[in-house]
Amino acid sequence: MNETMPKVKKAAMLPNNFIMLDFDNGERRYLPSHYLQQYENALAGDKAVTKGTRRTIAVSPSITFFGNQFDIQDDGTVILNEKDRYTHEELWQNSVARISDAKHAIPDATHWKRNIVIALLLASPLVIMMIVALIQGW
Repeated sequence: MNETMPKVKKAAMLPNNFIMLDFDNGERRYLPSHYLQQYENALAGDKAVTKGTRRTIAVSPSITFFGNQFDIQDDGTVILNEKDRYTHEELWQNSVARISDAKHAIPDATHWKRNIVIALLLASPLVIMMIVALIQGW
C-alpha cells in the first residue's frame, strides 16, 4: 500500500498552522497540523471534546507558530519539532490540494455562556476593588 502513495520530499509550516507538503510525484498539498486539530477540539463543545484536550479561551492558532523543523523519515513519516509525528498515510490521505478546501478552525459560538462566566471570573477582583473603593469614599 505504501508503494502507491507518494512520499513527502519537503514540508514547511505555514503561519496559520497548516503544513505545506511537497510530494515526490510533484503535487503540493496542505494538511492542518495536529495543534490546529486540538484547537478545534477544544472549541468543539463539551460532548465533542476529545478526552485529554486542553480548553482554550484566548489564544488563536493564527497567532502562533511552532517552527519549521521537519525530519522526513525513510518510511515517509514526518516528525515536526522532534515530537509531533505524522504517518505516511495521514500525510497523503488527510491533506488537500488547495488550502481553501481544508477545514479551518472556527470558534464555536455555542460556548458564549461559558466564555461570559470565565470573563466575569477574571474580572471579579477588579469589581471587588471598585466596590471597596466606593464604600471607602475614594
